[in-house]
Amino acid sequence: MNDIGTAPSPPPHVRFTYAMGGALQGLVQVPDCWRSGIFDDIRHIGRYVEGSRSLGPDEQEVHLSPGRNTAEIMDSWKPDPDGRKVRLPGAGTWTEVIGRPGALALRAASPATRPERREMVLDFLEMWAGTPFADPAYRFRVGRLDGTTSFNARDHQGASFGLYLPAARRNLYFEAVLPDGEAAPRPEEPLDVVDRHHHWGTPGQLLRLVELVRERGPVAWDADAVLALSEATGMSRPAAALVLAGNPGTGSYHGSSFLDQHERAVLGFKSGELDSAQAESSWILRNEGRLDLLADVMPEDPADLWEPGGVARLAERTAAVWAQQHGVRPAPPWSTWQAAVALEAEVPATRLCHLFLDPTDSALPPDSQPQVRSGRPEPRRPYTPWEFMGKYGAHTVANAVFAGLAWAYTDLPAGDPVREGMPEAARHLREVLARDDAQAGLLHPNLIHSRNGSERWDWLTDGTCDRITARVATGDLPPGRYESDPRACVPELVTDVAAALGLSEDAATLYLQLLVLPVPSDRNVRRWNAWSPARHKTAAAELVERGLVVEDRRARAGRKHFLPGPWAHAKKPLPPMETWKAPLIGAKAHTYGKHEVYAFELLPGTLPELFTEAWRLVREAKGPTA
Repeated sequence: MNDIGTAPSPPPHVRFTYAMGGALQGLVQVPDCWRSGIFDDIRHIGRYVEGSRSLGPDEQEVHLSPGRNTAEIMDSWKPDPDGRKVRLPGAGTWTEVIGRPGALALRAASPATRPERREMVLDFLEMWAGTPFADPAYRFRVGRLDGTTSFNARDHQGASFGLYLPAARRNLYFEAVLPDGEAAPRPEEPLDVVDRHHHWGTPGQLLRLVELVRERGPVAWDADAVLALSEATGMSRPAAALVLAGNPGTGSYHGSSFLDQHERAVLGFKSGELDSAQAESSWILRNEGRLDLLADVMPEDPADLWEPGGVARLAERTAAVWAQQHGVRPAPPWSTWQAAVALEAEVPATRLCHLFLDPTDSALPPDSQPQVRSGRPEPRRPYTPWEFMGKYGAHTVANAVFAGLAWAYTDLPAGDPVREGMPEAARHLREVLARDDAQAGLLHPNLIHSRNGSERWDWLTDGTCDRITARVATGDLPPGRYESDPRACVPELVTDVAAALGLSEDAATLYLQLLVLPVPSDRNVRRWNAWSPARHKTAAAELVERGLVVEDRRARAGRKHFLPGPWAHAKKPLPPMETWKAPLIGAKAHTYGKHEVYAFELLPGTLPELFTEAWRLVREAKGPTA
């Protein structure tokens, strides 16, 4: 018998790194070199900077540490007898907080922050308040260096640091200028230098915030403020909740889930909705962008957060900053956004909706134009729904557009703004493909050479797309009704089916939907038809009694009633369906061995056309049979 021992507990420094990484996730990178002594190390750098005051006008200290690999670098940084050779700790990532601790303060005050993480953030802010990095009288700049030499230097005006990171193949530059100084000494001229302008977060503000949170606990959650922020910016409600919680997305979870049960309960949204919101935020924001967004939204007096309307005022300030940095987009109806989440497209639900709500990016500031990004975007340059990076990004956008076209047409009601934007989105897609630029050069192969390439191109150019988008553009469907309801789009056909088969109108409607629609789940049918469960049950029972459908339970079907005949299974995201239906609606299914749908994306015609064709096949004795 083999004994299976329990996995050893990770060392304390690893536990600290994971814990701090979770506490600061999405705001500050916490690499493995962050150890439990990081706070003391940051204080030491602060004292080194402040020590510049003791130097005379003609005094200057410079320590160079060349090294092209980790071993050489570590050897060059052995402590010197005078203790003047210093190195930026924690890979220098903590410098991202300079001038922008407001985001951490908001997270510390949020009720959606886990208690253990809140304490770590409060400890960080308390430490930060005691360093010159929180002093608005100092001036700080960060950038990069071209070489591989690390250094530290200081004179009577300030200090500068170079930190070569061989694993990242970059050399970080950081400088601090004293209140009465003009420039810090630097052995090498830096590149891409950015001023770290001071925003909210003086030592007094930070210590006051820490005191208030520890005395009063986190602020009360305000769901109305979340709604107001969403409507003012165009971000989804769950994304707005994450922003107001000081947790606007992250690209990694530091060994644990992004949100735990307590955090989700406070925010008031489902797991899938919050996951989509996390992806939405991460699409628009990187760590720098998250810190920038929340750098100056905290109140001058932190106590205002605990006053009536304090969080609402926070939301107003956040909305104003968002509009300045990212523009304002139209917000989809809440039910539409939820449906987009359920679609499980390759892009966040909000981005999918914006592809149709604003396909030409008219909501952006005039000086912001969509482009194909070849690298990291410039700071504060708005992202647009049609932007992408490289072939993979083009593939993702193309897949999302075509998934969205079918979804908006069949599954959204007339009058829905996302559905109404579908014709313009299709027109914009064709306009982009007709151009001779990088965006078209990447999108075009994804239409021609992808798995569904030729079908997509044919659908766009053979008139099918025009007929479907015309159904939306002409506004023939009554507002609030669905094209998937035959009573709304082909009422005369429903009458013919009912008369020919001796069915009620409801039963004839349901029969046509089972004949044609790819996902006629019980939930979908009731939503399209505005039926109660009892009414739906009555219509289905009538079809069972006449032998037109059978009752059964099948995986991933979401319904109990099926057309007679073989059934084709499918792997996500493809829908399973009756084998008879597949060629009618453009799906491809294996009809030998184990029946399985292996491809389906676009309808080959309008739903009125397909309902009519399905009924023709039934009338000609070519319908589904056991």
